Amino acid sequence: MGPDGILRELFDAVLPPLCPLCRAPAAGDGLGCDAHRLPLLPAGPRCCRCAAALPESIADGERCAECRRDPPSFARAIALADYRAQPAIREWILALKHGARPDLARTLGRALGARLAGRGEIVLVPVPLHPLRRIERGYDQALLLARAAAESAPLSERPRVVRALRRVRPTAPQGSLGAPSRSANVAGAFAPRRAFPRPRFGAAEVWLVDDVVTSGATADACARVLKRLGAQRVGVATLARASGRE
Repeated sequence: MGPDGILRELFDAVLPPLCPLCRAPAAGDGLGCDAHRLPLLPAGPRCCRCAAALPESIADGERCAECRRDPPSFARAIALADYRAQPAIREWILALKHGARPDLARTLGRALGARLAGRGEIVLVPVPLHPLRRIERGYDQALLLARAAAESAPLSERPRVVRALRRVRPTAPQGSLGAPSRSANVAGAFAPRRAFPRPRFGAAEVWLVDDVVTSGATADACARVLKRLGAQRVGVATLARASGRE
């Protein structure tokens, strides 16, 4: 064991690591206590396009029926967890979004960054809040996640975080709507950000960053705008997948 490892063991012995969510004793990797252990992969087989849960009889990495019938504008979605099947992720997300815990974005964003590592040149684009909601909350959780994900990478490989999008009108939370209303809810809700010049993505993969993907309608709407701005390929990196596309 090197000097750094010895110092780490001594530090942990004096000040044992605590769960970022509840401050209970936790493992030294910062991913939470036994009750709030942060998942790093969603449970069960997943659609290779939208990360929706597949029936157990279908192999992981196949496309779901909806993606075969009506593929989204984004090329791929990755998630840390399933919002319903892995309940620990709900505690993290609810605390981040509604519990005034922007500090949790550091741990969550670093976990997302690990999932994106090794993909070559990428650009991270946070899914924006409407300005009124940002004022109400005090911060934009997707922006914090994107910055933490970028900072987790070595300096030579660090992705750019580009605030390329703006939300031009407030929308109801996607999870509160029935499936037929979700696409209508976000139709025309996103546009290029006026305060910055046209982003130049080049050959870089562009990854949207968000906390939860429900139907995929928000990610699809954002991906369409990014493609108009010159993105060749758009992916989605999210903390949790809430349900299949409907």
